Amino acid sequence: MGTSRKVTETQLDKAKAALAARVSALKAKGVEAKGLKNDPKWRLLDGKVRQIAGRIRKIAELEAVEADLAQHRIERQAQLAAKKAEKKAGVKKVKEDKKPKAKAKAEAKAPPSGPKGGKK
Repeated sequence: MGTSRKVTETQLDKAKAALAARVSALKAKGVEAKGLKNDPKWRLLDGKVRQIAGRIRKIAELEAVEADLAQHRIERQAQLAAKKAEKKAGVKKVKEDKKPKAKAKAEAKAPPSGPKGGKK
């Protein structure tokens, strides 16, 4: 199981603080902003910040999916409850196009009207 959002955000805050401390130390040495990328310690800290930020983005995506799923479950339960209540009330759906079984069997067995293929 992965870390929670709260833990990951705490990690991000610590990583950003460490990166800011390194930047201030480099600026005290006289390194310009473009020269930061040449410092291996800065690159390491910057990479950590980017990794943790990516994890937070993924956590946000998962939370959005879970929220959609929870909403879908609620809607589905409401639909099932409505169907169950409708069934309990005794409401039956009537199909208009359906023929009675006896009549349908008689029509299927009856020979077609008209002359049969014989001599007259």
